[in-house]
Amino acid sequence: MDQESIPKIRVPLASSGLEKEDIDAVLATLRSNALTMGARVREFEEEMATYLGAEHFVMMNSGSSANLAIIESLLRPTRGEPRLMPGDGVLLPAIAWPTTIWPVIQLGLQPVFVDIDPETIMIDLHSAEYAIRNSRTQIRAIFPIHPLGHAIDPHELQDFCARHDLVLISDVCEALGSWRGGLHAGMGSLAASFSFYFSHHITTMEGGGVATNDLALADDLRSIRSHGWSRDRSDAKQWTGVSNDVNSRFLFVSAGYNIRPMEIQAALGIGQIRRIDSYIDRRRHIASCVAKALRGSGLRLLCSDTLEFDRNSHSWMLLPIRAESKELAQSTLLALHNAGVETRPILTGNFTAQPSLSRILKSQVNPRDFVQADFVSESSFMVGCHHHFTDEQVQYLAESLKNAGAS
Repeated sequence: MDQESIPKIRVPLASSGLEKEDIDAVLATLRSNALTMGARVREFEEEMATYLGAEHFVMMNSGSSANLAIIESLLRPTRGEPRLMPGDGVLLPAIAWPTTIWPVIQLGLQPVFVDIDPETIMIDLHSAEYAIRNSRTQIRAIFPIHPLGHAIDPHELQDFCARHDLVLISDVCEALGSWRGGLHAGMGSLAASFSFYFSHHITTMEGGGVATNDLALADDLRSIRSHGWSRDRSDAKQWTGVSNDVNSRFLFVSAGYNIRPMEIQAALGIGQIRRIDSYIDRRRHIASCVAKALRGSGLRLLCSDTLEFDRNSHSWMLLPIRAESKELAQSTLLALHNAGVETRPILTGNFTAQPSLSRILKSQVNPRDFVQADFVSESSFMVGCHHHFTDEQVQYLAESLKNAGAS
């Protein structure tokens, strides 16, 4: 590419998302010499719980770790009977991020993949119903992803779980700031995971956590994130008397990992969650600009109807674009690359086609069984929607998509 053809404007998939006050907060934290999990983490947890309308929020070092901790807590609770047993089946969408799936496999459960709705990218509950009727595995839970900022109807999920006696847990790592049926995405679930990776709605660089209204589960999550330690639990004093032979300051009551967050992550998160509404408003504005630009072209923004009829249900982590043909999708990707607009697949595309999964599951899953996931993989892609994009970048993104869709 010669010098004249290099785009003067670039539109990445994401920005760091950091404000000056965030950097100042990190520097103040470093100077305080309070670095490991402490007061700032507790403050951020309180801010998150209030925002989500949750009784408890347990921060961790990533959304991936949050998913791992949820599965661990369901298999090996410190009190009461396990909600899941090794070998139980868990319904998962065929278009997913790996670390929604890996904890299920790593901790001895059976993934049962379900096709998705091609218009919303959400797990298709009709396909889930079919899987329950035809699976040889006893299915005991469902783990839907609320995709790309779009909240799944909580009452629909709860009704489905009630009819089939399923544990409902949710991956909300992509959908902070979206609401449906009077609840934040995922808050109709027993537990919901969140991610604050730098491309997401708020950032703590890396970071994540779990929201729940179940105190016992929240206590177990606090132990699991910190080696199995009792010290951060609400019932820590009750455990002290269980074994008089163990130092009460070093009492371990569950299996665990070291997946704790740092104070600097929480320092970032405190400021970011207080600005979340302005971030979501900006993302919706970007989505509106792109949807308008694509009218009458061979491209369209999936779920753009929410911009008119149910704005609160979509917080737009990224923009999913559908081409009217496979050929147009391919030519658009090339045109956008040449224009300096970054693109990526919808999550990983059809995850059941990934070589890692076929190797681990020994070809138990046929990717061609998931017709809609394949269709989305071939016809759709994502572009950025970050709230730090300038007006110039937003206009350039919209025009680049419009030009590509008209070709």
